[in-house]
Amino acid sequence: MQHVNNSKGILIIFTDITELKSLQVKLEHLAYYDELTQIFNRRAFFQKCEQAFAEAKQASSPFTIILIDIDYFKKVNDTYGHNVGDQLIKHVVKVCQTQLKEGMMFARYGGEEFVLALEGSTGLDGEKEKLANQLCESIEAQPLMTTEGVISVTISSGVAEATIETEETLYQLLNRTDQALYLAKRKGRNQVCVYT
Repeated sequence: MQHVNNSKGILIIFTDITELKSLQVKLEHLAYYDELTQIFNRRAFFQKCEQAFAEAKQASSPFTIILIDIDYFKKVNDTYGHNVGDQLIKHVVKVCQTQLKEGMMFARYGGEEFVLALEGSTGLDGEKEKLANQLCESIEAQPLMTTEGVISVTISSGVAEATIETEETLYQLLNRTDQALYLAKRKGRNQVCVYT
């Protein structure tokens, strides 16, 4: 800055953006995390999974999707109300998280449905099916304790692995996983079906 009498100076302006940055972090959290369960939401799942799926295809590495659906969830909502239904959803997520390893992509897919994406392999046959069965058993063994009483809960799961040698998309893989899930439901629920 130059003044009338030819003396020079500097004007420095500071703006506190702490509140703005805090709001930005909150908005990002709202955009990518499910409000009820605090796990990834559907949008975050697709954004992260598309990239992971493409990388797995490029590396010819196994990529598996597990779809999980709470059995008879509507009956719980109708019998006990939506508040207990919400408690049940949170309970299932907590039980699942005790069985999952860090880095596994776990998200709320919608309503009472969850999705799990697994990259790579430990070299053990049937490991993904084993994990899906572990989740089923853990949830069945831990009923939800409420003021309304003890509520038994089970899940059905569908499992499908990407076919590396084809040009399969993530949506096609999810469709195959969905078919396996509905087969598990048709067979009586509280079980895992693998797409073959």
